[in-house]
Amino acid sequence: MKALFFGAGATYDCGMPLVWELTAEIRLWLTPEKLISFNERWVAQGGGWDQDVISYLITLLNNNNLHYENIIGAIEVECSRERDQKKRHDYYAAHGFLLQAVYGLLMERQVKNTHYALGVLEDFFSIKRLAEENKPLWIFSLNHDCIIEMLATKIGIPLKSGFNEEVSILMKSADGKAHKVPFERLSRKSIKENRYDFFKNGEFGINIIKLHGALDIFGQNDELNYLKIKCVENKPESYAHHLQLIDQINQDLVIRDGVVCTNENIYEDEDGKIQFLRKSLLSGAHKFTEKLSQIAPPEFLSLFKGNLNYVDELICIGYSFGDKHIDDQIVEWMSFLKSRRLSIINPGINSCPEKMKHLSGQVDCNPTGAADYFRQISNDKLTAIQKIQRKVRAVARENIKSKLMKNA
Repeated sequence: MKALFFGAGATYDCGMPLVWELTAEIRLWLTPEKLISFNERWVAQGGGWDQDVISYLITLLNNNNLHYENIIGAIEVECSRERDQKKRHDYYAAHGFLLQAVYGLLMERQVKNTHYALGVLEDFFSIKRLAEENKPLWIFSLNHDCIIEMLATKIGIPLKSGFNEEVSILMKSADGKAHKVPFERLSRKSIKENRYDFFKNGEFGINIIKLHGALDIFGQNDELNYLKIKCVENKPESYAHHLQLIDQINQDLVIRDGVVCTNENIYEDEDGKIQFLRKSLLSGAHKFTEKLSQIAPPEFLSLFKGNLNYVDELICIGYSFGDKHIDDQIVEWMSFLKSRRLSIINPGINSCPEKMKHLSGQVDCNPTGAADYFRQISNDKLTAIQKIQRKVRAVARENIKSKLMKNA
């Protein structure tokens, strides 16, 4: 049985950023001058961060050896060890601020690149063959985007992510207009009782576990139930549409009421009461640890470990092996049976990762990108027009990255 594991590089061809690319975007947006200006405005409004916190964050942003997860991780450390209550509070605020910036930039990419991504995803159609040969096809993803959901919808593969209910939530915007947004729901009670909804052995479909939270997954209420945006009318672009709608409702209410809720989207329910959707994005250096709380379901890591045991070959696409809580599980999985194989699909990895050198006989490296890999395993031949389109997209995508990195 084969399974897929997606890192950031898996959706690079679809317009989503790699870690250093997103870091460059953050640095271009959050300049030291802008951060100082923000803080001056917050102080004038009765808030603001301690100057030591501002100075430390500027130092981190100016260190070009650090990517955004390193920066968030450094702030997490200060949150844990700072003994001054006011400074500690401000470090927590800085941590939330950075997470919100990451969410906003990723959501912008998801929305703006929807139609571009749908074109690129034609290169990924051979995933259907994998789904037919491995029933069900498990995909474990560290990515926050909705690209896999869009792909499954586009080519007609049913998809489940463990959520076991369907709900429609009425959200009112600042002008009183009501919008019904469809979600899948996973309650805290269902998680405790292990009542996830996944395809069973022999059933055709994709089971996806998004380990680090996602743009389309939100925590709800004090007991921390979860909502995941549901596709509408089998339209892959509906994911981006509803992400944008939820964000716009939130922005309109922020402008009306003058209150910003960090890492939460607000909306009015049918009774006019303010409700909250807590963003689940998980980033930094201390994922799935007790150093900081997280919204993303910690139980999903156990689901990954448990279901990985049924896999004979794990195909890691676009993952650079930088998350210890993931790497340890993969090493443990390979160590248990000599027959288990790890296939690494990544243009930046030509040899077995250092932490797996003792298992190198079970590791295969294919230095290619995601779109090229899925083309390699496809039985369909490219037309002349498709070849031209692929070349044009590849050049355009590389130019976007190069321009960002140069300007940063």
